[in-house]
Amino acid sequence: MTDVNSANSPVNIKICPDDILAKLHQLPTLTIVVREIIASFKNENTDSITLTSKISQDQGLSAKILRVANSPFYGLSRKVGTVQEAALVIGFNSIRNLALSAGFMLAFPHSQDNLFDRKSYWLHSFRVAGYTQALAKCLGHDQQLAFTIGMFHDIGLLVLDVCIPERFAGILAKQNASGLELTEIEQAELGFDHALVGAEMAKRWNFPQEIEQSIHYWRTPEHEPFGWSIDMVYVAVLLEKGLREDELINSLPAGLCDRLQLSWECIKNVLPDPEQLDIVAHQIIEG
Repeated sequence: MTDVNSANSPVNIKICPDDILAKLHQLPTLTIVVREIIASFKNENTDSITLTSKISQDQGLSAKILRVANSPFYGLSRKVGTVQEAALVIGFNSIRNLALSAGFMLAFPHSQDNLFDRKSYWLHSFRVAGYTQALAKCLGHDQQLAFTIGMFHDIGLLVLDVCIPERFAGILAKQNASGLELTEIEQAELGFDHALVGAEMAKRWNFPQEIEQSIHYWRTPEHEPFGWSIDMVYVAVLLEKGLREDELINSLPAGLCDRLQLSWECIKNVLPDPEQLDIVAHQIIEG
């Protein structure tokens, strides 16, 4: 097993989150449409017609949205030809989530050259998003916000990959060799982990506070103050790993189960098919 503090590490100097944040100019620029989509989460009076019209003017986003809307995942009885028509059929909130996901996938495309596999990252994130949304449906919380929270729960990984690519590649190599948790190696190598950086980015991107806090604390659901979104992401990640029935419920902290009043009977009735989630994700990533 590899020692995460090994002197053979190419870089052993600790850095701080501010060192990462000073490199944010290296991050891809989000389009105006994507920034407006993010802002819409904080505006209960969002004009869905206007926002849908703006989304339709972005050819890249529109193509991806229509491809997904016309896929078997939604099972529409007829093909839709415009984003506005798709919004009428599958709902504005679904269109908004698809557009936001596609916008970030376009901004952070996958590459064959990186040790950090962005394609696998987006597939994982989309599955977690689907499971988080399902849990919200089961427990009566905001499903669309839950999807977005799940989609960006590990966004800090992308920030590290862009801002300190060589250092991050070394951290990933140590994880592969040691089998330790990635956050454990990040703490040893950097003095902080990607959850902190991701939460700060969510704040700077003007995401709702629920998303920021969930990114920061989903691995530690007993952290106070408690939040339904933090708990749900924790459960969704276990679902993405394949845990089901008693194995899942017995893996959850007692406090979390009490807070959510969670049971497998509730979950199994709303759980999406992981293969279907992958089909949709592939259509967004590769289309």
